[in-house]
Amino acid sequence: MLALALSVSGGAAFARADAGPEAKATFEATLRDAQGGDATRYVDLAMLYLDGEGVTRDVPQALAWLRKGVARGDTDAMVELGNIYFDGADGVPKNRRAALMLYSEAARLGDPNGMYNIGVSHEGGNGLPPDPRVALAWYLKAADAGSARGAYSAGEAYLAGYGTRRDTAKGVAMLRRAIEMGSADAMNEMGRLHSEGSGVKQDHAEAVRFYAAAASNDLAAGMSNLGVVHHNGEGVPVNYTEAMRWFQRAADRGYLEAWYDLGIMCERGQGIAANDELALMMYRKAAQSDEPELRRKAQKAVNRLLGLDDEEDDGSIG
Repeated sequence: MLALALSVSGGAAFARADAGPEAKATFEATLRDAQGGDATRYVDLAMLYLDGEGVTRDVPQALAWLRKGVARGDTDAMVELGNIYFDGADGVPKNRRAALMLYSEAARLGDPNGMYNIGVSHEGGNGLPPDPRVALAWYLKAADAGSARGAYSAGEAYLAGYGTRRDTAKGVAMLRRAIEMGSADAMNEMGRLHSEGSGVKQDHAEAVRFYAAAASNDLAAGMSNLGVVHHNGEGVPVNYTEAMRWFQRAADRGYLEAWYDLGIMCERGQGIAANDELALMMYRKAAQSDEPELRRKAQKAVNRLLGLDDEEDDGSIG
């Protein structure tokens, strides 16, 4: 399932009531504006309640202000309220159909995030059947309305043959369009295509350029891929210190594949003195992944270091 588009900058969903006087002042100013009838501040206030910025996290208050925004015809409020129903929140059960109705109304009013999220909804799950053709159609509509996520997702669909016949040329074209719109995911994917020579000429230097662009836009996957190219010497000289630096940056952002790669480097003594205890800690972090293959190979590495598994793993990076 792809990530939903947010109408505003979303933060981590945990309380930050002790974030300091600046956050508290921002919350109080936003509350005054909203209570004074400024509908443009309803969503901002709701997100402060939802993220716990300057106030104790309060989902019911967030919902109340988002519903006020929906009643005023604010498409941002429709998208954000839909996201809460889509994923569920404290005391709010998942309701994908309610989310889809809100996204549809936002889309009807021309909101590209609403259009994109309809596409995500049609990938299926929690009461909604998958419909790849409809999902792709909405990604294309979202792209036409200015959504970089929509252009990226359409590109991925063409490359994978999702909802359509596989068409590498169209996929690459949509990725380029998404890159022009600022999609870090598309930059990273274009790096992969150049690395593999899939749909474009194989060019490791171009791959590095695209990975660097994705990393500069704070995409953890791009950072991790820069770690891979520096480790393997693809388009740049082998540099374990630089590889470890990029893996660490990706890992710090919660990218669990990077923890596995750091474990390999610590176990082998690449860029750092060999340290099985440190490697074990990093493998264990990677083993928390929701991705079955990463979880499997990380747990295998843990078992090997604990003497529970004698079978060797290739332990490759990238």
